[in-house]
Amino acid sequence: MYSGLLAALLMVSLICMAALQLVNLVRSAQFNEDMVAGSLYLLAQRLQQDPQAITEMAARFDAAIQIVPAAATRLDPYQLERLERGRPLIESTNNGRTARLLYPMADSGLLDVQVSTVTELQAQATAYLLVEDWQRSGEPVELFLQRLQPRFGFPLSLTTLEQLVLSDADFARLQYGDVLVRIAIEGQEAEALVMLPGDPRVLRLGPIRAFDPYSWQAIAVITVIGIMLLGLGVYWVVNSFEIRLRKLEQATSRLAQGHLNARVAIDGSDPVSRLGQAFNKMAEHIQRLISIQREMVRAVSHELRTPVARIRFGLQIIEDSVDDAYVTKQLNGMDADIQELDELIDEILTYARLEEGGPILDFQRANVAAIADQVVREARPPSHVSVSYAGVSPDHEQYAEVEPRYIHRAIQNLVGNAGRYAAGRVRVTCHIGTDTCRVDVEDDGPGIPEEDWDRVFTAFARLDDSRTRSSGGYGLGLSIVRRIAYWHGGRAMVSRSEQLGGAKFSLIWPRRHQDA
Repeated sequence: MYSGLLAALLMVSLICMAALQLVNLVRSAQFNEDMVAGSLYLLAQRLQQDPQAITEMAARFDAAIQIVPAAATRLDPYQLERLERGRPLIESTNNGRTARLLYPMADSGLLDVQVSTVTELQAQATAYLLVEDWQRSGEPVELFLQRLQPRFGFPLSLTTLEQLVLSDADFARLQYGDVLVRIAIEGQEAEALVMLPGDPRVLRLGPIRAFDPYSWQAIAVITVIGIMLLGLGVYWVVNSFEIRLRKLEQATSRLAQGHLNARVAIDGSDPVSRLGQAFNKMAEHIQRLISIQREMVRAVSHELRTPVARIRFGLQIIEDSVDDAYVTKQLNGMDADIQELDELIDEILTYARLEEGGPILDFQRANVAAIADQVVREARPPSHVSVSYAGVSPDHEQYAEVEPRYIHRAIQNLVGNAGRYAAGRVRVTCHIGTDTCRVDVEDDGPGIPEEDWDRVFTAFARLDDSRTRSSGGYGLGLSIVRRIAYWHGGRAMVSRSEQLGGAKFSLIWPRRHQDA
């Protein structure tokens, strides 16, 4: 887990660094275009008015200037679209030693300016063009600067000499009409100053601040990108662990449903892998213990059946050879006890198979109402007790996904239990809902005290009032019912019958089986 998080952090860091470089590349290009846009606009306007001034402008800007047709530049559609919007293009030529500036002209031509060095000459030329264009326009200087400001990537403003901190030499240069270019000591800021003819104020171009690769905008963008990427990385790591934990959960559910061979694939040595390894060891230990218990139960049951069969065979021989009524009665009692012992062995085997890990159930689409009706028809209650069926008709063919043999056994145990304690009536009711199945078995006997409802399904439990040795039963029938309901994803309950007054046992389970 930790290695995955470290890998995610390293990847996010590398991506953020690359993203910062990419963002700064775009911002740097935009910054350079903003810096030259105003100068190129003034130069294009001057050459549009006076094409003969191209030699003079080239000398002023210390650059090679020409006007070329747009078709001769071989620009791609994106670059042409930018030029149509009045944006300049900056290209690097001569292995990066020369900058080529392209700007649209009014007559569909392109202004082509090639600069090999950037000095204060370009700033001075821009300032002179501004002053000259203002004089030609005849506008108030404030309106003139306001109209041109959108063309420049730095502020154009007016100030007075008193507001400027100037040396005597700089003051004299301004008085003589020179353009004063000042650069801050740390080199992060520059400005150009020129006196306005016939005006005591000074035209200020700037301050022009150097490109900042770590501006708060860039940091904010990279931070957002980093957080998003880190979130995706953490999600990927957590999601991978969640998938593996889900597989462990599925294996645990399969183990709980009796699939004792359920195991988890082990890959790696992280905490989830170690947990899966511990689960596999636990599952192997449980499977081994249950196998030993099953073998022991089968062996004991087999060993018990053999002497029981011999005893029964001996009793039958004695019964055939003895004509004494008293002895015959005792032999019949012994034969009944042997029958009970044989049935008890069968109950123990069934309960062990359901309790110790569970059987592998073969779920099928079956008519539960028909199964319940079959149990009622096959019931052999005492002579004073009648068993009847109510609820959904078996002919409706409302199917559910069950293991028919075990559902039959569960309903049969409930009917047999009710028949032992009923005064005269036992009623079986079946309901098939949209999502659930329910079978109720009611009797008119003494019922079960409410304080005993929780332990009536406990194996070998006998209740003082309703379960006695004389009434029969071994304390396993209802436990088997509970386990069958459990393996069907349902539950078994007991309550009081409102109509018959005795006990009411209910068996509820989902209509559609979902294997975990």
